[in-house]
Amino acid sequence: MKDYVGDPQVSSLELAAYLGRFGLRSVIRYAGDAERLRELVAQGFPVVVQQRLRPGSNVAHFRTVYGYSAGRFLVSDPIRGAALRLTTAEMLDLWRYYNGEYLVAYRPDQEAQVRRVLGTDFNVSANWQHAQEHGLQDVKARPGDPYAWWGLAKANLRLGDAPAASRQFERAVSLGVPTLYYLYRQEAFEAWLKTGQFTAILTLTRRALKLYPASKELLSFQARASQQVDQ
Repeated sequence: MKDYVGDPQVSSLELAAYLGRFGLRSVIRYAGDAERLRELVAQGFPVVVQQRLRPGSNVAHFRTVYGYSAGRFLVSDPIRGAALRLTTAEMLDLWRYYNGEYLVAYRPDQEAQVRRVLGTDFNVSANWQHAQEHGLQDVKARPGDPYAWWGLAKANLRLGDAPAASRQFERAVSLGVPTLYYLYRQEAFEAWLKTGQFTAILTLTRRALKLYPASKELLSFQARASQQVDQ
């Protein structure tokens, strides 16, 4: 799935493209919760979630939820094992750093079933509105949580409000986003390109590229910001 030797990360979009080679369609959505996981798994759809590798780690990690019982989820994890069991609290805690992102892959003939399970969240715009509502609740409940602000900012960016998103990304960064996070999430750079904050992009991409010099995403945003500054 990686584009080249040394590519330090795989995105959900790249995972979806890989699954597409096998004739599967995918939807990537946000603001997922335990109930949504149970609904999908109960209908026979494993769910790929992006989470922290383990508590205290800043490493992003894909794992697949394929079963559940009272208070627990059964998860296939390429590092921690094919039958990892996580409590609901553990699942949600690891998931919130990536704003409840989930991917559902399905055969084309199953799309109507997926639509029924996801309801309004099947629609991309409606899901971003859901994520925005979720983000507003999160920053109210946890105003010192940079990941809550990042999630709200991303939703606003996707809904077309780049100025609000830019301010919220700034808040997230000021609260303490680890450098590793920029390897997985570059939405702040998208927003800042739209609002002319090129110096901020260059500052953070330079910092991250010292650790991950092969990141194609970071290199791309650095080049685009540099071009704007040079003009």
